[in-house]
Amino acid sequence: MKNLYPFSAVLICLLMAFTSKAQNNTKPKLFSNFPTKIECNEADLAAIFNSNAGQSVNINFQSGLYFTGNVTSNIVRYSNLQTAIIKSPLFDNAVLSISKATNADGTIEYTGRIINTNYFDGYEIAKTKIGTYTLTKIETDKVLFTCQH
Repeated sequence: MKNLYPFSAVLICLLMAFTSKAQNNTKPKLFSNFPTKIECNEADLAAIFNSNAGQSVNINFQSGLYFTGNVTSNIVRYSNLQTAIIKSPLFDNAVLSISKATNADGTIEYTGRIINTNYFDGYEIAKTKIGTYTLTKIETDKVLFTCQH
């Protein structure tokens, strides 16, 4: 009976080590050199929607994040919703998906994400309580759904 105690303790430690290793994300971070929150200029977000598919665009987010890429689509889905997709070779083909929604009162709101499914991190565009826009770092696996066939 005394011999089982050390064996059980080692077994529990090994199990904990394997479990914690499995929970760590092994994907690399794409935006590790950038801050958790980055302010956005609303005029820069608005300018995206004047671009056509196939056009190259440069978006200068603050904190040194320059998102340069090609517009793959810019579609007006409804009279009050337009969505643009930009793919950036500078960030290993990360995709910026951004939508412009026009509210009933005529105000405009932007939402979107910068994501590359091969990397652990990305950004989400959201309006703050004071009415400005920020990019906030996200973990891609927590916001993307896995499709199972």
